[in-house]
This record gives sequence, structure tokens and C-alpha cells, in this order.
Amino acid sequence: MTFLGKNIRYIRVQKGLSQEQFADDLKVSRSRISSYEENRAMPPINFIIDLSNYVNISIDILLKKRLDNLEV
Repeated sequence: MTFLGKNIRYIRVQKGLSQEQFADDLKVSRSRISSYEENRAMPPINFIIDLSNYVNISIDILLKKRLDNLEV
């Protein structure tokens, strides 16, 4: 099971960004962010790599762990 959709939303909300702002930062459309957050579409690997670099979190953690449940 992947937690990517929940993690994308969690990251965006934690940064205080709208879907539009987040999409601009990651160079995709707002509708793509929405579809990823709602698990209507799986992002391509290049987006996952860009997201990983953007937040400095490993791809493994983005896919396998719920960020809202991680203890820091």
C-alpha cells in the first residue's frame, strides 16, 4: 500500500500552500495535484523524484510511511 496521496496533501498543507502554489513549485497543473492527493491518479516517477528532492524526504518514506504519523 502506498501513502503517497495522503503524503502529498500533508506536505502541501504543512507548507501552507494552495494546490495551485504547490503545483507551480513542482511544475505540474493544479488538477494533477488534486488527482494525486485524491488517489485518482498515480504520479509518474519523475514527479515522485522531484517531490522527494523538494521536501528532502526519501522516496521510500514518501511511498511507505504516513508522514502525519511519523515521530520526529
